[in-house]
Amino acid sequence: MLVRQFFSNRALLGLLVAYATLMWMLDYAGGDVWFAHFLYSLEGQQWLLRDHWLTQTVLHEGARSLNYILVLAVLLTTLYYGLQATRYPTKARAYAALSLSLATSFFIVAYLKTITNVACPWDLLAFGGSEPYIHYLQIKPSFLPYHRCFPAGHASVGFAWVALYFFFEKTAPTWRYSGLALGLVAGSVLGMAQQLRGAHFLSHDLTTLLLCLGCARFCFMLFFKTETSWVAHSS
Repeated sequence: MLVRQFFSNRALLGLLVAYATLMWMLDYAGGDVWFAHFLYSLEGQQWLLRDHWLTQTVLHEGARSLNYILVLAVLLTTLYYGLQATRYPTKARAYAALSLSLATSFFIVAYLKTITNVACPWDLLAFGGSEPYIHYLQIKPSFLPYHRCFPAGHASVGFAWVALYFFFEKTAPTWRYSGLALGLVAGSVLGMAQQLRGAHFLSHDLTTLLLCLGCARFCFMLFFKTETSWVAHSS
């Protein structure tokens, strides 16, 4: 019933159609390679920012460490409100949904990276590597190395926080769009940092965003019987 409700929403179906269209444009129509070439050319036909202190130390390692702290804070707050659920039932459920959403977003993206076998731009012949570009639906030759570049794992550190839209919808509705913007901006910045390093294509980031949105909506549907505004405004 919950899964059926999840996929019966017109806004979600529209999002899936838009995603499929964008993926065709980026993969088969060449948008991914074109944009990567643009960044590669800006960096002097090399991934000049691959080991740069800003993209590597601050936006990659630093952002990941900050995310650990933020997730730990959410988990501890979830535990607190869980123990006070009779006094704060809405907050207890909202924090539980947020914790589950973050965990599932990170897990699903990380798991898909292990089974998709998609190369990073820096692995490809066109960008200083040694391998040909393989479309997503093409069968990859077995003699090529196994890669774990799709979807974008680091972008999930930011995009997972789009769940704040649903969290604030239940706890402080006037903040819900600010929560959504925070997740979108964080994911976009971290995703672009990785693209500038040659670690991902644009389609990798878009896929991660869609997965994080899906995880967030499903987890909050799981904890709240009433429909979210996303459903109510589009069904």
